Amino acid sequence: MSMVSIQAELPALDNIIATLSNRDRLPYTREAVRAATIDLIQATWIQYASGVEVSYSGGTFRIGVQTGEYVRSIQDGLRFPDDLTGEVFSTSRHGAAIESGQEAKDLKPKLLASSKAKVGANGKKYVTVPFRHGAPGSATMADMPKRMHEQAKKLEFSRVTSSLPSRTYSWGGRIKSDDTGKRSHTGSHPGAGYSWKTGKHQGMVKMGGAGQTQYLTFRRVSENSDPKSWRRPTIKPKPIREAVIENTRDQVRDMIVQGFQKDLAAAGLGGG
Repeated sequence: MSMVSIQAELPALDNIIATLSNRDRLPYTREAVRAATIDLIQATWIQYASGVEVSYSGGTFRIGVQTGEYVRSIQDGLRFPDDLTGEVFSTSRHGAAIESGQEAKDLKPKLLASSKAKVGANGKKYVTVPFRHGAPGSATMADMPKRMHEQAKKLEFSRVTSSLPSRTYSWGGRIKSDDTGKRSHTGSHPGAGYSWKTGKHQGMVKMGGAGQTQYLTFRRVSENSDPKSWRRPTIKPKPIREAVIENTRDQVRDMIVQGFQKDLAAAGLGGG
């Protein structure tokens, strides 16, 4: 027996959406896409790049060093390829390094190749490396413990007295012997087995002036420095992008669905 049939089918939803969009009939959906992109995805990414604690796949992490360059890259990285697509992106090298992690690295050769390197009386190259320390809760650099900050605030200011031909200082107070933050490198990387000779904050000085205070320590690296002393261990990847997606996915979907329902209702096609 032969059979002739006619089927009633719902046209492809993508085609319906495209047709309505081309006729400017999805104002609520378009606005929902824009709001989800800017107010949720971009805002969340900026928060994570600014150092807040990030929840991801049952655990948490926080980026160690925040930079204005990374945040500005996210702020500038906004585009809408079409009315129903929003995209946030970053071109920051610092952000890419956080996402991909970094292999163990010997910092000594690059530091000694710096234009600031000098040659000592023994004929060996050396360079003095400054390290800035943030007040407790700092989002732009590694912060110091509250106890250490209380000591540092009481130091007399140190000042730069001359920049040419080489920088000279008038030294104020310093943090004396202190083992806070002193560490030994462990693991399988090339620097394993080396222990710092001093604590992280030993020798710290207070620079600048009232309202513009900076806290710094200075460490010297030379050709005679221990071969393991300036080897940085591996830095594990921190999946900020994936965390943003994981933590905003449901809200993004709900916002767009609600916008689409409003458009259907406005077109007399149901929804609410």
